[in-house]
Amino acid sequence: MAKKRRQSKQIQKRLRMQFPRNPLSALVVCGLLSLSHTACASDRKLFINSTPEGAQVEINGNITCTTPCELPMASTYFDQTHPAVTGHLDQPFTIRLLKDGFIPKDVNLTTGPHPWRSHNGRNYFEYYTFAIDHFNFRLDPVQAFLGHETKSDSTTEASPTTSSEALPIEQIVRKTLPAIVQIRAGQFSGSGFFITPAGLVATNAHVVEGQQAVTVITSDGITLQSNSIYIDHDRDLALVKVEAHDVSFLTLSLSLPLQGAEVIAVGTPGINDVAGTGLLPNSVSKGIISGIRTFSETTVANAPGRAGTWLQTDTTINHGNSGGPLINRSGLVVGINTLGFAGSGTPGINFALASSELIQVVQQRLGVTLGPGKDAVQHSETAEEKRLSITSTPSGADIEIDGVFLGNTPTSLSIAEGKRVIRITKKGYQSYERTLQIQPNSSQRISAELDPVTTP
Repeated sequence: MAKKRRQSKQIQKRLRMQFPRNPLSALVVCGLLSLSHTACASDRKLFINSTPEGAQVEINGNITCTTPCELPMASTYFDQTHPAVTGHLDQPFTIRLLKDGFIPKDVNLTTGPHPWRSHNGRNYFEYYTFAIDHFNFRLDPVQAFLGHETKSDSTTEASPTTSSEALPIEQIVRKTLPAIVQIRAGQFSGSGFFITPAGLVATNAHVVEGQQAVTVITSDGITLQSNSIYIDHDRDLALVKVEAHDVSFLTLSLSLPLQGAEVIAVGTPGINDVAGTGLLPNSVSKGIISGIRTFSETTVANAPGRAGTWLQTDTTINHGNSGGPLINRSGLVVGINTLGFAGSGTPGINFALASSELIQVVQQRLGVTLGPGKDAVQHSETAEEKRLSITSTPSGADIEIDGVFLGNTPTSLSIAEGKRVIRITKKGYQSYERTLQIQPNSSQRISAELDPVTTP
């Protein structure tokens, strides 16, 4: 009993550190003081388990406990009757489950928002509640999520891996459309595309954010349901797995396009009928690469979750096009489209996350290589690729090579020989930058000691 009491106190202490006090209402976890003296009666618990067990429960980026576990909560967080005079949740309660070899799972445990208005109508707020107190979640193994099939053993690839000349746009569109999907997530919809023959779909994180299940509609009208979703919080990127086999898919380009290069965007603009069916599926627009931009967490113009390498384009991207592919004239995906990255209402300025970011996220964080396609020009430049091992103290730092994000330390990368600019960054530490000549017939290593940022 004494051991359980100590564990409960430790969990409450971690939760108090993770949720700042809100002066407008009693906040998320029991144990926090609030304006309402009844808000912190921890006479209720949340029971969280996973299949398999042993998953870490992360709240606001901090590991809180390991499944199976219980979290102390105020009973008022389960009550919808008198939220004005008792403690209430004024934000969703979301956790992330983490276990090696399994896809991280983001779960919202609450329902809402529920509206509350005073009798005189002067005060109004929205709040969230727990509908139940027992949760058990199934975790997807990485290999089952990504699928066991690879590009090398499928003949349904939708775009060529190499091309020495620009293909006719009509040919690119004809090969691309079978791999395009529409994604319905609650009241919203977006676009996506298959990146493996085993039914793995790439899209934007903001398309599926906060959803436990989504509907994927293929280009020929087949409807597929999925609750297997992976969201990368550092990029506006998500992966959705559906039960499909030998589907047409698009090839990703590891190289960045040249400024001024022609590109094509494909997706389903968010214009729906009363039943929610897209009225303009598989729309195509054309433009050029206006610029290649690298945004970090400290970039003034950056929005949360939008760090990394982005392709600026004047290609028309409307609501609902988010998550669709941006394709070069060789038929390769060079980016994942998004909308409203720049200032709202700014015409001719849209952005797509570089496909190299998607490749590296899957490789570095899920441990699987998608087998990216390379343009013919890049083949001549990267005929000899050498291994470069990169470590840092502390570990977990971002790696950029020639301005392209390639994962986190420690790692070993295949790099084309020649002069390369390596930049290693981690929040709270001074960045490390070095120009390195990648030598043929050799393996090289970089070990970066990152100094903490000191404030005067």
